[in-house]
Amino acid sequence: MMTKRWTPHQIEALLTDVLVPVEPSETFLRRLQARLVTYRGERALNPWMFIVVGATGVLMFFSFLGLLLRILVGWIGLLGILSLRREAKSGREPTKA
Repeated sequence: MMTKRWTPHQIEALLTDVLVPVEPSETFLRRLQARLVTYRGERALNPWMFIVVGATGVLMFFSFLGLLLRILVGWIGLLGILSLRREAKSGREPTKA
């Protein structure tokens, strides 16, 4: 079953018939306005704010902890390299773990 392709004029006529502008009721406008308006100072301490701040704090703590661990591992590696060079200069065999 093949349908005919609509012309732009037919589509425009159909949309003109279907999409009729409607004035919203006074009750709808009042309720919409009541939802959109917030008062200054109302719910100053939003519970989501605590969650976001807490999660950010935890992420920053673990990021800082990861940075400290990387620096610590780097220093340990640097000390190991320096001790190996010192042992090589003194002519001793490097110690095996």
